[in-house]
Amino acid sequence: MIDHEARFSVPESVTDVLLPQETVATILAYAESRVLWQHCCIHPPSFNKEVTMFWRAISESDANSDDVSSGWSSVEPTWIALLYVVMGISVHQMDREQAQACGLSEGQYRDHQLGYLKKG
Repeated sequence: MIDHEARFSVPESVTDVLLPQETVATILAYAESRVLWQHCCIHPPSFNKEVTMFWRAISESDANSDDVSSGWSSVEPTWIALLYVVMGISVHQMDREQAQACGLSEGQYRDHQLGYLKKG
């Protein structure tokens, strides 16, 4: 997942849409308690360790470089996709109150009663 010797190519559009670390942590906690059991494809303790390694890699590398994407280049793109999928499925399953508890604003959650993603 993290290889400081590798230089993966990660599009800026992917790096630009990452939510703040606190929001990601809250969404992933929701995922672990309410969503992951449905899919049984992730071992939560291992995934949580990888998430910690991910934040460390992008924050340490970015602090030591003028290139904003340098920290991201040590993270395998398929793992980044997994992170976004887990968050996406979790947010999709949330109702308004759960989304707000995770720090998501109006327009960043699925409105189950309306059946579509609200546009804020």
